Amino acid sequence: MSMVSLSDLLAGARPDSHCIAIRDGQQITLARLRADVSHNANLFSTRAIRRAAVVCKDGYWFIVGVLALAKIGADVILPPNAQTGTLLRVASEVDGLLTDSETIDHTKVTVLEPSATDVAAFKTDFGRARIDFFTSGSTGEIKKVEKSLVLFEREASVLEQMWGAELGEIPIIGTVTHQHVFGMTFRIMWPIAAGRPFHSEFHVAWEPLMAQLHGPSMIVTSPAQLTRLGGLAPERAANRPRMIISAGAPLPAEAANEATEIFGCVPTEILGSTEAGVIAWRRGGQEPVFWQPLPSVEVAASRDGVLRLRSPHASSHGWSEQADRISMGADGRFRLEGRIDRVLKVEGKRVSLERLEREISGLPWVHEAAVVGLGASNTYLGAVVRLSPAGVAEIERLGKFRFERKLRRELSSTEDLAVLPRRWRFVEFMPMDGLGKRRVRDVVALLEQTI
Repeated sequence: MSMVSLSDLLAGARPDSHCIAIRDGQQITLARLRADVSHNANLFSTRAIRRAAVVCKDGYWFIVGVLALAKIGADVILPPNAQTGTLLRVASEVDGLLTDSETIDHTKVTVLEPSATDVAAFKTDFGRARIDFFTSGSTGEIKKVEKSLVLFEREASVLEQMWGAELGEIPIIGTVTHQHVFGMTFRIMWPIAAGRPFHSEFHVAWEPLMAQLHGPSMIVTSPAQLTRLGGLAPERAANRPRMIISAGAPLPAEAANEATEIFGCVPTEILGSTEAGVIAWRRGGQEPVFWQPLPSVEVAASRDGVLRLRSPHASSHGWSEQADRISMGADGRFRLEGRIDRVLKVEGKRVSLERLEREISGLPWVHEAAVVGLGASNTYLGAVVRLSPAGVAEIERLGKFRFERKLRRELSSTEDLAVLPRRWRFVEFMPMDGLGKRRVRDVVALLEQTI
């Protein structure tokens, strides 16, 4: 099925009976989408809504809200979640909060409504439709990033050129929210443009998702979920997905291998950001695997080894620098070498937190480590560590204090004692957000609990 723009879709580029989404096993047609978009656009106009936040649990109502606002030329705000604190932060930015839930308590709330009547196909220019993401980066602080529907359409076209033939007309199922740019791109925008139905709900647990596997599909997920497969039984061949897409953070090799065993499909990892959109991809599961830029994306390394890119679906024009260091391969692929904002000066010595994390994770008692600066001016370091089975046995044998000393002694062969972590926390699961990203404030909060 050929790609169509959102404007052409609502103007009748596909039959009214075309399936847009699936909810509880029932199809939601293009005719229903058109009617609901038109009805809610009229509703927003009567309430003089010109700039509104959209916060929906259901993916179908999410896109209805976004398109209805775009139809009347209103700006769209997308908070990362519906938590009270998040909504308070964006309250001054909007004159409406659109949702599919009557449980949200907010003075500006408008609940999206189903249309009682059908409407004829209509033409709408979405060329100027603006979308502001209020997203949280690695620090956890909220920042605003401006995007547009046109950028999403361009990106969807490139993704379809790459993988459309592999996918065919299979449905899209996900474990990530559409409130983030990754979920919106892969669960909503690409499927709509390519003519694939998407499941309107997303699942935080694997069991209900696997219950919806009735034949081939594409699963949109993240390391946060793929590291919690919990020994699920392998899916039968007829229901195995054709593709698993993961983004948000690097996928540990053990999780990639487990996913491959269960689903019979090697996960495809996506590298990107809210500002840049999709930058590159890789498929392998064993480190080091180089990243392959999208055909539409130009990637280069600066003189300091910082990732530079130029992309037609990035929010910035021309070349821009990202926050990652890279090493380029002769074939145009690249390897990530760490974040440029993760070098601290401790006791007068510069230390790369990512290098130290690799050193700790390389010890036989450790699966994974997160290192952060602590104190008023990052005067010392702390580490949150997920232990290997050998580490669990060793900490039980030695006790926490002596085990910490053992770790420091092992690390002292390659690292200066002054920069080694002074505070340790051992956990069963690393702190992650919904996309599998580690946020500095979450790691710091865990370490401060040990005071």
